[in-house]
Amino acid sequence: MIKYFISDLHLNPAKPNLYERFASYLEAIKKDADELYILGDLFDYWIGDDGIDLLGHRRAAQLLQSVSEQGIKIFFMHGNRDFLVGEHFLGLFSATLLSDPSVIRINGQNVLLMHGDSLCTQDVEHQRYRQIVLSSQWQEEILKLAPEERLHRALDMRKESSTNKQNKASEIMDVDLNTVNSFMHNCAADVLIHGHVHKPGIHEVRSSKVSGLRYVLGDWDGGADGVIRVNADGQITLYTPD
Repeated sequence: MIKYFISDLHLNPAKPNLYERFASYLEAIKKDADELYILGDLFDYWIGDDGIDLLGHRRAAQLLQSVSEQGIKIFFMHGNRDFLVGEHFLGLFSATLLSDPSVIRINGQNVLLMHGDSLCTQDVEHQRYRQIVLSSQWQEEILKLAPEERLHRALDMRKESSTNKQNKASEIMDVDLNTVNSFMHNCAADVLIHGHVHKPGIHEVRSSKVSGLRYVLGDWDGGADGVIRVNADGQITLYTPD
């Protein structure tokens, strides 16, 4: 069974090149894919499923539907930018929602899947933000607003986030290795695959309780678009798509 993993595409109608690369990528994996895993931040921001046309993202559903119609199973995990993606949108292309974290089996190994922002525990400000926006109460209140108001707030949040990043040291926004060890240990994971930090690569994880590998997916908006292919033998390859 051949699996593909992507994250952090940050699709935005203002950047049509991202959509074109996404369309080309999906067309390419149709040749042999059995499963596609989207590990968060497919979109630059999401205001609720009823805002799909306001955001100009109907094409994303259509592209993914064409993948699903090929018999390829699609799995979706929320990121820190598209946490409001709901069942209606996922139903348009028959996707299965994954919790963060989730564990799957590949070639006899436990593979831990995460978006990655919960690993960045040194970024205390982001962890506070994450706790707020992932709460059911906050999401219920925000979804009561008109889509146009939600869009206005989302744009303000993106602007504020960009400003805050400029004032943070890069190491604060990266994963905390002790947190990585803790998640892998608690989940009995041999492998961790995540995105969010936009630093594609492969890292050894070694501690008294953990021995394994950590694969980091890249971001498509910044050009560091590392994706993963797992072949039928369970071999994991991190590569940059054409």
